[in-house]
Amino acid sequence: MSKVPGIKHMRSIKALVFDMDGTLCLPQPWMFPAMRKAIGLEEKSIDILKFIDDMPTEVQRVKAREGIHDVEEQAMMEMEPQPGLVELMGYLTTHAYSKSICTRNVITPVNYFVSKFIPVGFNLFDYIMTRDFRPTKPFPDPLLYISKELSIDASEMMMIGDSMDDMRSGRSAGCVTVLLKNHVNGHIMTDHKEFVDYPIDNLSEIIDILEKINRESKK
Repeated sequence: MSKVPGIKHMRSIKALVFDMDGTLCLPQPWMFPAMRKAIGLEEKSIDILKFIDDMPTEVQRVKAREGIHDVEEQAMMEMEPQPGLVELMGYLTTHAYSKSICTRNVITPVNYFVSKFIPVGFNLFDYIMTRDFRPTKPFPDPLLYISKELSIDASEMMMIGDSMDDMRSGRSAGCVTVLLKNHVNGHIMTDHKEFVDYPIDNLSEIIDILEKINRESKK
């Protein structure tokens, strides 16, 4: 795994990549247990998407995908935006940062969220990477794809998320990692803080982090 450079020798940030569920929108802790129940997955250590991919028949895989789709549909209708979302999107747009989304969700909830909660003019994203792109998080591949398409180094990107999948993906790609803390992910800073460059409580805190990094990069 590559290690992100410290702030003293960090490049300026040119692009930000956001997770969606629990990051752009408020956490919905019921969603993943509901998905596991829908597909009959009791073992918490097994990844939901891998479990479906490894099913022996296409009929089983289709049925499982339909099951998690129903859960995602309900979650979509209950989405609420994170505090600081609009302020941050406005800042990033005004200062010409590239914005992208990397999620293990499908495109419909992403489009719904972006159109409903981010004002027109602030809601343009360069890339939206869903679980259709494989391998998805926690692998670095979606982030490396974005950096390649933007013609920048991954160290000039910031990965913002609320899960270990987000932090592992960002760290292994070489991005700056930002953990949006909540009431269910405190174990990350306790057990895996080496994956996190910046823990935050509100999305608007990213503005100060960007300004600090970019000041330091010019020294």
